[in-house]
Order: sequence, then C-alpha cells, then structure tokens
Amino acid sequence: MELLQKILRTNRVAKWEIKPFDAWLFVCFVFVGSFLLSSLFVAAYSFFIGAEQDFESLPFVLASGFGLQLSSILAWYLFKKFTVYDSHDSPVNWLTAAKVGAIGFVCVYLALMPTMLIWRLILYTIGIEYEFQLPVLLVQNGGPPVEMALMICLIVIVAPICEELVYRGFLFRYLNHRLPGSLSILVPSLIFALMHFNLYSFIPLFVLSIALCIVYRTSGNLVSSITLHALFNLVNVLMIYLIEPIEL
Repeated sequence: MELLQKILRTNRVAKWEIKPFDAWLFVCFVFVGSFLLSSLFVAAYSFFIGAEQDFESLPFVLASGFGLQLSSILAWYLFKKFTVYDSHDSPVNWLTAAKVGAIGFVCVYLALMPTMLIWRLILYTIGIEYEFQLPVLLVQNGGPPVEMALMICLIVIVAPICEELVYRGFLFRYLNHRLPGSLSILVPSLIFALMHFNLYSFIPLFVLSIALCIVYRTSGNLVSSITLHALFNLVNVLMIYLIEPIEL
C-alpha cells in the first residue's frame, strides 16, 4: 500500500510553461494534419493501383491508418519548430522508463480483465449488442503477409508512439499542474476513450489511459507509456489470433 501511495504521489512531469495559444496551435496541427495525411495516403494508394477507394478493405485501412497516426509526428515536429519553451521535467533514463511501463502493463492488464467482463455484461444487460471494430475484423480475417505485417506494425509500434505523443506527451503534460487533483489524469483519459468511437471499449480504454498517465508521470519519460501501450496492443493482437478478439 505504501508503494502504491508513493507511485501515485510521484510526479516527474513539471508544469509545462506554454501559452494557451500554443496549445491550440498543436491541436490544430493534429486535426488538420490527420485529415490531410489520411486523405493523401488513401488517394495516393488508389492512384497507384488504379482502384476505387474502399475504406473497408485492408489496404485502404492501412493507408488511412498510417496517414492518421503519422500526422501526430508531423504535428509534434511543427509544434516544436514554432513554439519555444523550457522543459523542467526530471525523467528517468529510457531503460528504467521501459521497466516502469512493463510493470504498469502487468498491473493494468490484471485490472482490465474483470473491468472488460463487467462492462460487457452491463451493456449486454441493457440491450446493446457487441460489435467488432473494422481493424479487429481485418486482422482476424487475415490477408497477404506484407499487409498483415504492416497492420501489426501499425497497431503495435506506430499507434502507441503517435497516440502517446498526443495524449500523454501533449494533452496530459499540458493539463498536469493546471487542473486540481486527479483531473489532469481523468480529463485526457476521457478524451482518449471517446476518440476511439466505440462504446464497448470506452470504460476499458478509460482505465488504460489512467494507467498510461500514471506511468508517464511516475517516470517523466514517454518511453514508459509507449511501452505499456505497445505491450497492451501486442497482447490484444495475439488474443485475436489465438483466442477470441478483445475489442479495444
């Protein structure tokens, strides 16, 4: 219990001294970039193969997904280029941060298993049917080796890095020390869960995001949350192949 309290009190992420205008600038970069890059990748693929756009096929989901995720890196680059600020964080080294993320993954996954079952039961009880998201179905149905390798890369490597840049590296970092109590964790976690646009995954993703914020705050290094996020996605991909898809 003392260890848990110590972890919850630890905050290696200092108050981020950036202006509200700079924060909105990054948000604009993310939303505009995601639309432009996603559309560009899809249009480019459609042009090169000479086929109509089919957003429910694996190749077009890959093109759209890579464009959507990589827009976060582009937004982060533009933000760093046009915004000047000092960093007063006290992060641990990347290896220690990775260990923090791995430990956090074990803890949160143990908590998520009953959370997912209870949430599914609640939705089933009130008559809301379970629906798999398209990427889950595409992975489950399989495809050419190259396309499947790209899909796994997108899920396990690209998405964790890009989403952590936005939700922990920017949103949580900006709100940390600005909102009272645990709101700096709960607000970005709520947004993170909502932005996945799936009712069945809402509560599990909300819990996951809380854990991602905590490991990042504990280590002060995004490697922690990226590691946890990547391990979580990897296990879910394995579950899709080996057992029953876990919709997250």
